[in-house]
Parts: sequence; C-alpha cells; structure tokens
Amino acid sequence: MASTTEILSRSVAGLNALATVFLLIGFVRIKAGDRAGHGKAMGAAVLTSAIFLALYLASKVHLWVALHKTNVLYRPEVGLTWDKLLYYIILFPHILLAILVTPFIVRAVWLAKAGRLEEHKRLVRWVFPVWLYVSVTGVIVWGFMEFSGSLALAAQQAAK
Repeated sequence: MASTTEILSRSVAGLNALATVFLLIGFVRIKAGDRAGHGKAMGAAVLTSAIFLALYLASKVHLWVALHKTNVLYRPEVGLTWDKLLYYIILFPHILLAILVTPFIVRAVWLAKAGRLEEHKRLVRWVFPVWLYVSVTGVIVWGFMEFSGSLALAAQQAAK
C-alpha cells in the first residue's frame, strides 16, 4: 500500500497533468471560436491548479510534520549525475516561473470575467505558454523524483 507521502506526491502530479489537459482544451476551444467552451476549460484549469496548490502545500506540511524533511530523496546522494543536473535545469525555472505567473493568471481571469477581452488577450499571449510550461514541467519534475531513484537502483543492481 502506498504511503501518505506517495499518495500526496502522485495526487499533485495528477492534478498538474489534469491542469495541462484543461489548458490545452481551452486553447483548442478558443482557436475554434468557442468562447463558452474556452471559459469552461480554463475555469477547470484554474480550479484544478488551485486544488493542486492546496494539496502541494499540504504535502510539504506533511513532509515536515511527519518526516522532518522539506523534500523527498528517492535515492541516496551520490554527487552530481547527468540526470540530477537535468532535473535541476528543469526544476529551477519551473519554480521561478510558477511563482511569477500566478498573479498574472489571476489577473487574466479577472480581465476575462470583467469583459475586458482585448486586455485579456494581450496578457494571455505570454501567460498561457508560461502556465502550460509550468504545468508540464511539474509532471516532469515529479517523474524525476518518482522514477529516477528506481532507475538508479536498477542500474546499480545491474552493474553488480
């Protein structure tokens, strides 16, 4: 049976993946001229992302309270490897952009709700790709954490 830590981690990744799907549906719907469909998909993306954020923060609290850790290490520290370097190259922009884009997402939603569609369009020309990048790389980061350790362990066992 999966631990609370694993369940929270996988749930966060699942919500990130679901947000990606809603973002892409919203993009396709607006390109097809379907404002109502676009609004529903983007509303679902915002809601999914908000639930993601709440669960992500809950998972961090859980890690701290239950395990006295700020993050999970899925494999022993063995120095800097190519996969760890790639992980950090993806992780750091992911974190920075996630923090920076959030208030702009809120602003884009507010503009759309207020009917200020020209301003909304100008803003989302760069907010949407950043949000999509953050959503996709969130799943990739989870994949590194979840599978990199098991891959490293398999490689160590195969080398013996």
